[in-house]
Amino acid sequence: NDKSLTCTCRKPLLMSSASGVSGGKAVIAQNFPASWVAAAALEVLPQKVQSLLQRLGPLDGPPVISQGLNGFQALARFQNASDARAAVQTLHGFDMRSAAEKQAANNEAPKEGECFSLRISDDAGVGAGAKATTRKRKLKANGIFLWPLPENWAEKDVELLASPYGTVQRTKVEGMANGQKGVLIDFLTPSAASTAQTSLNGLSLMGATIRCVMQEEPAAAKPLMMYFSYLDELALPPQQEVAPKLDDREIFVTHLPQKAGTEDGVRFLLGNFGDIDEVFLLRDPQQRPTGKAYVLFKSHSEARKALEAIQSSSADGASKAFWSESERALRGTRGAYGLNVLRHLQGQHGTRLQEIRKAAGAGSLQLEILDAPEARFSGTFQHVLLVASCGDASQAEECWRLISASLARVHQIHATEVRNSLVLRGFPASWSEKGLKFVFAPFGGLTSVTIEEEEENAPQVSVSGEVPSSGRLAYVKLRNSQAMDKAVANLHQTKVGDGDLVEECIVACHRWHSNAWSDGNFHVCIFIDQLALSRRPLEASPGPEDRELYVRNLPLHDMSRQQLQEYFEGFGEVDDLYLILDTSMKQTSEGYVRFKDHRDALRCIEALTPTDPEEADPTDLAGSWSESERVLQRKNNCYRFNLVAELVGADGSGLERLKAEANLKGLWILGETLQLKDRTAPTASGRQLHFVGRCTEEVNVRLFRDLLERDLEVIHRKIASRLEKRKLKEAGVDGVHKEDGHNGANGQEPLVQGAWSQPPQSSYWSNPPNNYDGYQATYPGVAWGQPPDGDRKEVAQVEGRSRRRRHKEKDAADSEGKEKRHHSRSRRRRRRKEEDGV
Repeated sequence: NDKSLTCTCRKPLLMSSASGVSGGKAVIAQNFPASWVAAAALEVLPQKVQSLLQRLGPLDGPPVISQGLNGFQALARFQNASDARAAVQTLHGFDMRSAAEKQAANNEAPKEGECFSLRISDDAGVGAGAKATTRKRKLKANGIFLWPLPENWAEKDVELLASPYGTVQRTKVEGMANGQKGVLIDFLTPSAASTAQTSLNGLSLMGATIRCVMQEEPAAAKPLMMYFSYLDELALPPQQEVAPKLDDREIFVTHLPQKAGTEDGVRFLLGNFGDIDEVFLLRDPQQRPTGKAYVLFKSHSEARKALEAIQSSSADGASKAFWSESERALRGTRGAYGLNVLRHLQGQHGTRLQEIRKAAGAGSLQLEILDAPEARFSGTFQHVLLVASCGDASQAEECWRLISASLARVHQIHATEVRNSLVLRGFPASWSEKGLKFVFAPFGGLTSVTIEEEEENAPQVSVSGEVPSSGRLAYVKLRNSQAMDKAVANLHQTKVGDGDLVEECIVACHRWHSNAWSDGNFHVCIFIDQLALSRRPLEASPGPEDRELYVRNLPLHDMSRQQLQEYFEGFGEVDDLYLILDTSMKQTSEGYVRFKDHRDALRCIEALTPTDPEEADPTDLAGSWSESERVLQRKNNCYRFNLVAELVGADGSGLERLKAEANLKGLWILGETLQLKDRTAPTASGRQLHFVGRCTEEVNVRLFRDLLERDLEVIHRKIASRLEKRKLKEAGVDGVHKEDGHNGANGQEPLVQGAWSQPPQSSYWSNPPNNYDGYQATYPGVAWGQPPDGDRKEVAQVEGRSRRRRHKEKDAADSEGKEKRHHSRSRRRRRRKEEDGV
């Protein structure tokens, strides 16, 4: 743990759940300005306090002024507890010194006694309206308090003043908040104290009017009780969701059903979403389950799946789930916020916790880091626990509220300063905000700078390369956001500084990545249609199964998502509209629109295609047939080619080769019809096919894109070659059919030349004899229907040769068919193996 943080790490106490009671309405004010408690101004002190507090909310009545051990104090009661809390948050710690007093102190920070004190009080017994002014105070019967004393007076002078009224038991001179001195005097008898108070009050002593009141009995100390709350139990205001790190695995679940009152019950309830490593049930002081639990899954994707399933339930009383704030806080600057959360909650050396303790009136307040008792290994399942010792529950509730406000400020800093910023590491302690502005001046200057202290012994992040950590990092935002890539390219692992105004050093500069791992690796998502598909086969006509378009230059600055949907619905019914997000989770000008019918998509692509491409404006809305849709159709696409199998390879070797060439720590192909068995795979960014790489440095992103475009170009060349061969083959078959039609019907062999092929060209073949009734012509020596003996023998020989040739051709065809079927089965088996590998 950071040595500067006042936190401890120990095993949990039995009581592990927060106690909550509505906050009080009464407040106690102390440390008034000197001019307010001067002798001449004491009479109007209640009116001044009332005028100050009423600016924050209406009061039930005028404040009650009393003398305490630390000077005057005022007890006031607001009509609403929220106004009382707002007053404490606004006024407590306010510097009450005048301008002259600040100048006399060389404008140094005020001391504790010079700051206005306002805290929530136990308002039990304080009535409303007039009852507040008649609140009984327990007075000390034999004691008086006298002020102001002359500067040169000591206790012996006080005894000489008080002794005429009775025997003095004790005197004690005390300094007051306004710089004056007062004295506590205890008499032997109450009557002596009463006489002295009456006689000395209003006495003129050395030019000053003496004030004398009866002492108050110190209130009996209330027994302190211990109150506990885990960080995730704090009530946070509604705010924008913070993207988790891609290795966050812990969720916090509330409103668990009774059947999930044990660890096994929680595992049974949530086990369907993935493997659960640890479960920590929160219990009340009587060791009863509170319906809350921390659940640690084996992988981020399984935790996200469980979280989304629980959040999707809208039934009354249904369970709720959130990413664990404890896990994020313990990771510090490596976590989802990118900030040292524990330091923000505690302050430097615990000063923030002490301020909260004083404002709430608590006895003590600590932040502890402890191991869950069910954890299998120490240190692997830790959580942040807040422990407060208070006199009543309202003080603990006020502590939790103020710590929640500190955590909400962490959310705000992340949203305004960290997200979409550049991160600079490795700069020395001598650099200030001015030094950072000097370094980034060539890139248009900065709009904001946030310097954050890293945790001690924090692990090195991969994006820093070889630049060692200096214990600090800076989040900067450029005036010109378009210059971010240029700044990263020129500053990363570069020596900067002039050696005079700014100390020279080598720094690491990179973008803040929302989709990243805690070790600094970040997630790069590239949709296939975002690549330069320069060799895409354009000769492949879209088929009826093509219904999706890739659109770019979407006018998102002028149109909302709903307006875009309505525009595309002008061409036909739209199934889905998906807008692509960039690395900072902002919408780009690219997306996919999927129509219900191919004809609607065709009408849309015709409208988006310019009539003269040379005169088209490059910023106009444009579209093309979705390559993602064709890839996910496997071999049923218009290419009749499985691009996924070609990319992945028979045994995944294609992906492994690409991962090694791009220097990636992980590579996945994601899409709606692709199923991955890798539990470490990130969640898909959309239904369309996209590549996700786990990069270690910014330079890998460009290399990753270039290699993808290279591999797709090779695949598209192969597809174009196959399409050309297919086209030539079809053209060749048509030529054969035409030739066969000329020689014989339907491609059959022509008749054999011989007696039966054509009749003799003689006059008596042209027409039958006139006296022939049965149309039986005469052949020389034979009837019409019987050929001569010689012709009959020749025909038999021809027919025999034809039968033998047909048998040989049939045997050859059968043998070739068997071989083709064997090869076809082999190809199908290989294809199935490839698809199973995907």
